[in-house]
Amino acid sequence: MRLLRHAVSCRVAAIVAAGLVVGCLGRSPNVSLYTMNPISESLATSASDGLAIGVGPIRVPRYLDRPEWVTRPGGSTPQVVVDGSRRWAGGFSSNVLSVLGESLGAKLGTQRVIVYPAQSAFALDYRVAVDFHAFEGIGGEAVVLRANWLIRAGSGEAGPWSGHFAIRRPIAGGGSDALVGAHNEALDLLAEAIASRIESLEKARVSAGAEDHQAPD
Repeated sequence: MRLLRHAVSCRVAAIVAAGLVVGCLGRSPNVSLYTMNPISESLATSASDGLAIGVGPIRVPRYLDRPEWVTRPGGSTPQVVVDGSRRWAGGFSSNVLSVLGESLGAKLGTQRVIVYPAQSAFALDYRVAVDFHAFEGIGGEAVVLRANWLIRAGSGEAGPWSGHFAIRRPIAGGGSDALVGAHNEALDLLAEAIASRIESLEKARVSAGAEDHQAPD
């Protein structure tokens, strides 16, 4: 009888232990979700009859194109760190594209911004595509953004016009919120550079049109 009780006790203990292990393995780690956000003036105050801009597609390096946060320890190391406990809600590329579109609209004073892959219901004046070479936190000190951008006329009859943008934005105060804030600031400055180029192209186009209109027959 003792042997039987002992065997039953051991079996129960084994079942309980197995249940605890499965429970631990099945428990999801605590995950914090973050979104990038535009820091420019809201689109609500922008003109509804402004320039029509198509934003996207964009391209980011494969190692960044994931929901988990990707950072570098610092220096010139090739190592990257993937943080599964902190993630971009909706994915990294989706955040970048959305914020870039909103920021461009705000800086150009227009609500007529279409973000890829959405189809435009109106004719576009300009199309913007961006190729990101880097956009990540470095050593908890700064966010580095390097990208090439390309602008084409919406009709496809003019352009393309290209540019390069690079910035190292300090992470003020450290921590997750500060890292997100540095991403937002870097994107805002990229949008400012692209918007400035579009404004100069538009001024040249309008000026050329006025000269053609005034030219004698």
